[in-house]
Amino acid sequence: MTVDFGSTDDQATETPETAEEERPLCFPNAGAWVEGWLLPHYRRNLTTRRWDPQWWRYEEVGTVLEALWESWEQVRWGDAMASAAWFRDYLWPIMDRITDPDGPFWDYDPPRSTDVPAQWEVAPTPPGWF
Repeated sequence: MTVDFGSTDDQATETPETAEEERPLCFPNAGAWVEGWLLPHYRRNLTTRRWDPQWWRYEEVGTVLEALWESWEQVRWGDAMASAAWFRDYLWPIMDRITDPDGPFWDYDPPRSTDVPAQWEVAPTPPGWF
């Protein structure tokens, strides 16, 4: 789909693909975003919430925060309503869940424990199950 911003052939046209290409990332990756934007904007009671500074060791957290960063990179180009909805629908529920005492960092309690919790066991799915 092409959007025509002018009435003459000499003026530029923009497609959704070129519009995204022209929007540079604010942060080069999720790690830079977590350090430079997320943690300064999300502060909670450290006695009731859990956070491991090496958050990337937890597959669940790394995957979710990468998705959150990518969505933030997109929504920052939108209007204020989109940003407010992003906080309400994504940032607060996800971060509240990640840092919940029963969340992925539940066992992070230095110096007693700094290990990533073990993965649950799994058995192979029987043939024909799906």
